[in-house]
Amino acid sequence: MNGRPSDRRLVLSSARVELLERGTRPELHGVPDVVAASWKRCVSHGVEPDSLHSGYSPEFDVASRLAHSAEPVVEQLAAQIMDVPACVALTDDKARILRRIDGDPWIARLLDRVYFAQGFGYAEDSVGTNGVGTVFESGRSVQIVGEEHFVSSLHAFACAGAPVRDPFTGRIEGVLDISCLSDHSTPIFHSLVRAAAAQIEHNLLLDRDAEQQALFDRYSRTESRTRKAVLAVGRRTVLSNRAMKSLVAPQDHAALEEHLRFTMDRHDHVDDRIDLPSGIRVRMRGERVLAGSSVAGMVARIVLLREVDADPVPSRTIAPPDRPGPASGGRETASPTMRAAERTVAAAFGGRAPVLVLGEPGTGRTRLLRDRFRALHPGAEVVVLDRTEVELSPAAAAARIRDGSTTGPRLCVLRDLDALPAEVARALAGELQAGCGAAALAATAADGLRAAVAGDGLLRIFRHSVTVPPLRHRTGDLPDLVHDVLAELAPRREVRVSAEALRMLERYRWPGNIAQLADVLRSALRRRPVGDIEVDDLPTTCQSTPRSSLRRVDEIERDAIIAALREHEGNRKAAASALGVARSTLYRKIHLYGITV
Repeated sequence: MNGRPSDRRLVLSSARVELLERGTRPELHGVPDVVAASWKRCVSHGVEPDSLHSGYSPEFDVASRLAHSAEPVVEQLAAQIMDVPACVALTDDKARILRRIDGDPWIARLLDRVYFAQGFGYAEDSVGTNGVGTVFESGRSVQIVGEEHFVSSLHAFACAGAPVRDPFTGRIEGVLDISCLSDHSTPIFHSLVRAAAAQIEHNLLLDRDAEQQALFDRYSRTESRTRKAVLAVGRRTVLSNRAMKSLVAPQDHAALEEHLRFTMDRHDHVDDRIDLPSGIRVRMRGERVLAGSSVAGMVARIVLLREVDADPVPSRTIAPPDRPGPASGGRETASPTMRAAERTVAAAFGGRAPVLVLGEPGTGRTRLLRDRFRALHPGAEVVVLDRTEVELSPAAAAARIRDGSTTGPRLCVLRDLDALPAEVARALAGELQAGCGAAALAATAADGLRAAVAGDGLLRIFRHSVTVPPLRHRTGDLPDLVHDVLAELAPRREVRVSAEALRMLERYRWPGNIAQLADVLRSALRRRPVGDIEVDDLPTTCQSTPRSSLRRVDEIERDAIIAALREHEGNRKAAASALGVARSTLYRKIHLYGITV
């Protein structure tokens, strides 16, 4: 668009008024195509042209791989334009600003007033046409000057933004932006920001560690040789092809990710038939990927075995007299790994074969055994022998297992087999060589058995073993688990968990598994004995994402911040004032502790 700046502003203003009056239909003559398309999207999304709505999120990661790769480039670019009242900003993949370097304190104050600051979002569907959100929507670099912004409070500014793409996946990981007053805008900024974004992409290429590289190489080779759905899962990476996305629903995709992530630390290969939450059955075949001696991840091909029935016959579940517990429950689990564990345990009991259940403490190993046994034998006796009882007298423990004084089906569970001293394990193995009598035998142990136990002969008694996944790998089951635990803790009481509180529970990593979930809900019930459990009713430990171990002083500081935010109903400015800290310090601490109040 040529001519004087005033003429240009007049053309843009007239076109904007026409658009707002007539909707998305008019031809916007004199408006650049990328801007016209953005304006029409803004109208469709209901963006308010005279009101700026930039939301703050505490969940941005200033230590991400993108931030690390971009740091020297951002600083160099800021040095290049230091003589101009402008800023350089980097965003994450959700259009949230990770870092901003200002060349002048005046421009900093002006940008703060429009919330162009760390942690605030500049997505197009909330802030309108701008040099960050419009890059994500258009997939290309843009320069937005003055009245080209859809929201009037941004008309004083100009911004040039360029996408930063992952060099392997092509996905936009963030946007690099130069912002200034519109009077200081120059096409040079657009060129500079594109070149700098390309340099960040090069740094991302170099920064990919050996594990990520090995996983991507295997995924690329597998994907290039098949038309089937391919899924790759690593510690921090998930890759899937177009066939995978069209084959399964999002909840199925998440279940397959969890199954593959759980399997990769335990097996070299996977060849499983899996029933997914949507009702389809698939076959997953793949193998572990190594980078040296480290596990990089797993790559698998997914094939559909059974579609969802168009008119499925309702299934019937015969409930045992004892109410199913939260480890397995009467509902079907969304976790393929948990379903496989349930089937194996049921088959072992059906064939009268001793079974060993592995898993982290608190995952519900004993509950799984009890529920599966009573599903086969309603009302059956279940005897649990703790480690202390076995240590006291291995002979007496074995005699209790062989006890034939009771009639009917009977299950004996040896808990924490891995914690037995070597001499006790040997003695118990010797006692049980003569058999277990009429009782069904099962045991629980930690995920990794000690070599001493494995060599004591005790494991030779068992014919089957399964691993119960930790709660962090069963997020699809969390709503049902919460319901079941509450029903146990507060029977016949009207008590529920609100949607917001449930989202917070879903974000938590649950190092203590189901046992910790029960403790959390027990604590919440003391605050809210009936009705809806809200976020404020949850312990403060659940209102932050677990980080590395906090010092006691850090815990005190975290709890004080949460209390201040609660007291001021989430108002961060008021909370910062009450705590006597700067708002920037409060935002940093909120992110540091993963606080989500």
